[in-house]
Amino acid sequence: MSSASFQKLLNNLSKNKNVQSLLENFQTLSDEIKKREGDLKGKFDKSKEQKIEQAWQKYQEIVKVLSASEEKLEKEVTTTIAKIKKSADALEKNIQVAKKKAIVQKTKLEKALFKKTMTAKKGAAKTAKKAAAKRPVKAAKKAVRKATKKATRK
Repeated sequence: MSSASFQKLLNNLSKNKNVQSLLENFQTLSDEIKKREGDLKGKFDKSKEQKIEQAWQKYQEIVKVLSASEEKLEKEVTTTIAKIKKSADALEKNIQVAKKKAIVQKTKLEKALFKKTMTAKKGAAKTAKKAAAKRPVKAAKKAVRKATKKATRK
């Protein structure tokens, strides 16, 4: 029963001009909303694509700058390494020259020192012989002096 009365009420409402105009307005609004939704989606998609394109271009620029910087840094590193190698080679040569000079100086000093020690030994041996030879003479002279002093005191 209730469905029959409900059906009757719907028929009366659908025949009413105010309800029909209201339904038409709802339909028009629905169509307009769908149309605007499509426009907005298109605008959002376009702006989204533009932003993505701008981001991609910035990324490409950054990659270019980084690769240029990397190449520049690589060149600087290779030149610095070459300079270091050159200075290391020059330093090794200087060390070798200094080492040779030091060895020559050492041999000269050793020879001079050897000569001095040899002459000192020879001189010490000669002076020792002379001293040994003079000692008895000096001892005899001292004995004579002592004896003369004693004799003069008495």
